Amino acid sequence: MHSPVKSLLLTPLILFTLLTIVCSILTLSCTSQLKTQIGVPDVSFSDYNDLLNQKTKKVEIYTGLYNILTVQATWLDSQLTEATLSQNARNLQWNEQLYKEERAKKVNKNSESTDFFVSLYTPERKHSDLSKSKNIWKIFLEVNGQRFEGKAMKIKLLLSEIQAFYPYHNRWSVPYVISFPVATALIENKPATLTLTGAVGSAQLTY
Repeated sequence: MHSPVKSLLLTPLILFTLLTIVCSILTLSCTSQLKTQIGVPDVSFSDYNDLLNQKTKKVEIYTGLYNILTVQATWLDSQLTEATLSQNARNLQWNEQLYKEERAKKVNKNSESTDFFVSLYTPERKHSDLSKSKNIWKIFLEVNGQRFEGKAMKIKLLLSEIQAFYPYHNRWSVPYVISFPVATALIENKPATLTLTGAVGSAQLTY
């Protein structure tokens, strides 16, 4: 039989724990209920994640049991660009005018290039640097028999800021945006292969 004294001692602790959980849930619920401003397209976080998963590929390269290279890459096409803008607009509470200004910048950039977000892991951090002028890496995008060479720019944001849009990225990987000199509209929704190759290893991601 359980001791009545023990039961009396445990009850306040259990109640406190339950109240803490309920308060946490309510807090999260309140913070997740930010609404987009009038005139700004609304894309739910769930729809954003579904789209992100569709546009993201992953390759892991091993030598025996040793992971020498992991690449995760998201194609930032027009559809995902619009969804990302909606998430930014909600989180930062952009009004319609600011949203239109930010969207115009993205549309202009997409008219000149095709971008990918890339999360790159190698066991030695120095081998993960894609943005050096003298690089051990070559990056290509192949579409319809054409090959485009990419340029990488390291993203200098907090881990939490990056994970808000790319939850799969982690602290052991290095984040980049890789740009290719071809308009997004010309190649999106077409079969494509993204290749990263260097002394460390090679990875191909097929879309």
